[in-house]
Amino acid sequence: MYYDTQLNGWVITRYDDVTTALRDHETYSSRRMGLLVAQRGGADPSPAVARLLELAGHWMWMLDPPTHTRMRKLMNQGFTPRAVRLLEPMVQKIVDDLVDAAIEREEVDLMADFCFPVPALVICGLYGLPPADARLVTEWCDALKVFLGASADLGGVQTAAEAVREMIDYLTEIMDQRRVEPRDDLVSRLVAADDAGDQLGTDELVSNLLLLIAASFETTIDMLGNGLAGLLTQRDQWDLLKRDPSTITGAVDEVIRWDGPVQLTHRLLTRDVELRGEQLREGQLVYLMRGSANRDPERFADPDRIDVTRGDTGHVGLGLGVHFCIGAGLSRMEGRIALTELTTRIPDLALVEPDRLTWRADNLQFRGLSELRASTS
Repeated sequence: MYYDTQLNGWVITRYDDVTTALRDHETYSSRRMGLLVAQRGGADPSPAVARLLELAGHWMWMLDPPTHTRMRKLMNQGFTPRAVRLLEPMVQKIVDDLVDAAIEREEVDLMADFCFPVPALVICGLYGLPPADARLVTEWCDALKVFLGASADLGGVQTAAEAVREMIDYLTEIMDQRRVEPRDDLVSRLVAADDAGDQLGTDELVSNLLLLIAASFETTIDMLGNGLAGLLTQRDQWDLLKRDPSTITGAVDEVIRWDGPVQLTHRLLTRDVELRGEQLREGQLVYLMRGSANRDPERFADPDRIDVTRGDTGHVGLGLGVHFCIGAGLSRMEGRIALTELTTRIPDLALVEPDRLTWRADNLQFRGLSELRASTS
């Protein structure tokens, strides 16, 4: 661990320290948005940035219990085990269609042709959005992600604020439509609860609908991309999945451990803490490096190697404690179906340039590839 003067916070990397912090929400508070915005946008924000800060104050991942508990319980309606099972036929159809299209081509960009459309079409189905709007939503999420992700220049706040404004307008229109013509989707269910008068306020509802899109959509793209890159470069593990499909469920968690889409989580200290001989002060930011914790050799044997038979789900790639990923079940299901269909129907899938992967370079928190070219035969 060390203090990073560019990030203006402590960087903590060991598994034991990261997991201890993630479990202790009273000491390591999630209410850090005000400080993050101040560091990136200054102490006197523009009206657009002030609105971003106001809405972000309702995001579940920026809240502590009991407010977080109440909000998570309501937003969880779309992510219960039963809800996820009901989505499985839709996910299966999406993956089947994309694999059909890939088989017709000698070469594909797995990021653009598979990893993006799977969660994009799933989130559109979950929210009841037109599939054609997936690209528009992606642009907004990308702007928000660069800001939230502790980008190297600590910038992006104004762009994120504008993206949030446009996205709020879009979601508000969708909510108004569902009040008039409800459907069997998450937005309709939450609007109905909101109209009951004892659930979420309008700002709470629309800001968390935005958050769930950004969190579940973008991270699943990178989960699939990072996982495929790892399995296709550590080819023995891909071949094992082909021979023994029963290992696929474990493989999804293993690739999340090995190179998860979320590399860090920040927290705000509510009291002084002494850790590994250093004095951390109340009010300081702490960067909990989940990616590093998942490669800690004191916790995971041979951590830099993918082992789909590892059988150890103790990673922190999906978070831990009260903020454990609300969409974990859905993401795991998407990963399982994707790997099953690809290993079964395109068993000879291979990267075109396995030694020259193209990673995005705009973000410290969210890690993913910009492209992943592969041959299908």
